[in-house]
Amino acid sequence: MNGYKELVEKIPMQNIFDVVEAVFGTKGTIGRNVKIYLSQRHTGEKLKDIGACFGIGESGVSQANRRVKEKIRNDKTQGRKIAKIEKKIIMSRMKT
Repeated sequence: MNGYKELVEKIPMQNIFDVVEAVFGTKGTIGRNVKIYLSQRHTGEKLKDIGACFGIGESGVSQANRRVKEKIRNDKTQGRKIAKIEKKIIMSRMKT
């Protein structure tokens, strides 16, 4: 029997990277962490595989995810930026 995760269309990580880099650039910790956070939320990839793209382990992926969640909670400006990025990613999935 197929699980819910298998039924939801996955978003390629490169699509996420492109949208995040358009907002945060290619350098900097926040952009990197947002890529990790959104990859975990929207690609269906395993933590190990996401981490391999960034040269970190599974715990590093979890840590980056936690930091972005804190940033969203504590910095409304960054939170709105991240929400806009996520909306773009979701909308791009609907167009394909």
